Amino acid sequence: MENNNSVLLEMKNICKSFPGVKALDNVSLTVKRGTVHALMGENGAGKSTLMKCLFGIYHKDAGTIKLDGKEVNFRSSKEALENGVAMVHQELNQALTRTVTDNLWLGRYPKVGGIMVSEAVMRKRTKEIFDELEVKVNPSTTMSAMPVSQRQMVEIAKAVSYDAKVIVFDEPTSSLTEVEVEHLFRIINMLKAKGCGIIYISHKMEEILRISDEVTIMRDGQYIGTWEAKELTTDMIISRMVGRELTN
Repeated sequence: MENNNSVLLEMKNICKSFPGVKALDNVSLTVKRGTVHALMGENGAGKSTLMKCLFGIYHKDAGTIKLDGKEVNFRSSKEALENGVAMVHQELNQALTRTVTDNLWLGRYPKVGGIMVSEAVMRKRTKEIFDELEVKVNPSTTMSAMPVSQRQMVEIAKAVSYDAKVIVFDEPTSSLTEVEVEHLFRIINMLKAKGCGIIYISHKMEEILRISDEVTIMRDGQYIGTWEAKELTTDMIISRMVGRELTN
């Protein structure tokens, strides 16, 4: 039996139906501390639905979610964030007319004496986070003035700033250059070293095999299995994702 202290997040037998569709049918996912866990499957396999159930965007119909051994049922993404679960979404949902600093602290401005928002504190904290992550972005820049890849880095820094225990990356490299992908991987390795659990959703096989410790594969809303990344090849992953051997 594995040491239960190593398990950070346990999602068990999660079910979710929408009218006419069983989106998740008894899906399980176990993420250990200080590891990168890839979640793979074709479009429509249920990966995003599972993450939205974790994040409180959807309410699961059945199953249990345990974080650090305690059962949780987040009712909103705000509640998930406050409890250490953060998500870097593929669709960037940012306030483009506001500054980088504003975007980082939107909805949770640091207060001084319980009332005032302190610009100085916000700037200082933003700089600390960016320095730690080696993110070269000017905190006073307006979001709309930056390329998508830099906005993505701000989104990643924001997730890290919540001191999250679990961070979900949903197709994080789709808008990043090669150099930026390497930077992202350095950040992920830093988070691993801190004991963070990373859930990594991507279609890029070479990335998955390079960055992941474990891989869970889903198909048609069902859990297919979990394997150590080092045991897998690209062909094995694809055939398990599509449910048949590859001929062409």
